[in-house]
Amino acid sequence: MENSAFEAFLKSFYATRVEGEVDELGEMFADDAKFQIAGSPEYSMLATKVQGRDGIVSLFRTISDSFGLEDFAFQDMLIDGNKAAVRWTARVQNITSGDSFATELADFIEIENGKIISLNEFLDTALAG
Repeated sequence: MENSAFEAFLKSFYATRVEGEVDELGEMFADDAKFQIAGSPEYSMLATKVQGRDGIVSLFRTISDSFGLEDFAFQDMLIDGNKAAVRWTARVQNITSGDSFATELADFIEIENGKIISLNEFLDTALAG
């Protein structure tokens, strides 16, 4: 995938994520994709690893049901071949408590055949959890 096509794919991925369109989001992942929210599971329930589209969709559904995203903005997007690093900011609302906070996240994404095969996300798990 050329850089411009990869960039368009990433912009579509994040727009779909912000809108909470979980099923559409799932279609962007390969069947055996891996998704990790980096962190220590001993200290945050958000720190987790899943493999496979079904597990990823389930996790994104839980995230979407728990947290809303507003004021999304790309800060940096670096593309190298089939890999990308994306730094982004958003205001996150905890749907249960109503609390909201501004935060910054970093994602490392790898694609193959037009689908995400790996997504590693770094966020402030203590703030979110």
